Amino acid sequence: METQSMYPDPDTITIDTLVLEDMVKQEWTKEITELNSLSKKSCNLHADLLYYRHATSAMGSSCYELWKRILTQVGGSPNTWRELGLLLGIDSNKLNYIMYSVQEDHVDMVLKVFRQNENATIDKIIDAFIKMKRYDILKSLEDPLCKIAQFFNKDDSGYQSKSSGQREVVRPKNIPNNLPAALSNKVVSQDKEPKKPKQPSLKIPSTPNEPVVNDSPIFFLTYTQDGFPTAVNIQEYVENWTEIPNVQVITLNNKREELYQNPEKFIREYFEKADIIIPIITPGYLDEIKSHNPTVPNTSDNLDHKYVNFIYNLIVNNYIHASGCLNKKVRSVLPQNANVDLFRRITMYPDLMPWTYEVNFDTQFQAFLKYQQQ
Repeated sequence: METQSMYPDPDTITIDTLVLEDMVKQEWTKEITELNSLSKKSCNLHADLLYYRHATSAMGSSCYELWKRILTQVGGSPNTWRELGLLLGIDSNKLNYIMYSVQEDHVDMVLKVFRQNENATIDKIIDAFIKMKRYDILKSLEDPLCKIAQFFNKDDSGYQSKSSGQREVVRPKNIPNNLPAALSNKVVSQDKEPKKPKQPSLKIPSTPNEPVVNDSPIFFLTYTQDGFPTAVNIQEYVENWTEIPNVQVITLNNKREELYQNPEKFIREYFEKADIIIPIITPGYLDEIKSHNPTVPNTSDNLDHKYVNFIYNLIVNNYIHASGCLNKKVRSVLPQNANVDLFRRITMYPDLMPWTYEVNFDTQFQAFLKYQQQ
């Protein structure tokens, strides 16, 4: 009798298991329903919101977080970016161009191509993930997307359309979208009647020895692959500046054609021209400059990653010889997700200090640039 009491009734085990399975199914069904409802919550949110940047606002942080999670989750699965592009209605020729001719993040390029359209709302991205049955991705997007939706989906939000009874699409203004001509939807219109050629005018040739004055401040970014999202954000921040307009942000990938002619010469010239050199400090960046071996060439297709060591050597030489260990030109940036270990490691590199957080980029870099221009 004692031996039998040690084991529960097998019929009871079966019943409990069925109840447990039923509970799990109910929870799963409830969760799937909630994830499917994300489409309805985002039907009036334009994809341009993914690129809205305002580091000190809750909405700006949520938009950045949603964009970053899409890039991280989709980018972690091979060819998922292409499937997403097809479901978003992007032409296969453009997807092939992204695959073979663009060095930037493929997921980011798909989103940029998609958001050119007036009706490119975020719910279409959500619907694409639902069709792909990628509920893991939807789960990761749920929190930032719900936060964004709360800013607009209110009865008194002012975004209700009086004519159609539907919510108007929320689309922020003046969000730049830099795309290659092959991916842009903008078509240059031709005049019905061709213009007559202008008469040639006599121009006085400039003196070749006279230095060219550049009135536009220049930022020169240097980063490895894991710093790409921060590099994109910095370019977005600068393009939205109004007090200091026309600031140029230089990355090697964006200057690919000019760079190929003579990479070292091009980098040296822009290093000298630049008002501020901006290393983006990530684990990959510190690993790259630490593990530098002159006998082993860097074969990366990402030009910014490929020449990180070359630019870092210029930083060291400028720090030691040109400025006498007074760092006047280099201002490092730490991404929003920087951890304690990164702080510990960067203290070993005085030539990369001072640094600032990405969230403080707008305030500190504008102040620094104004001080330099005094």
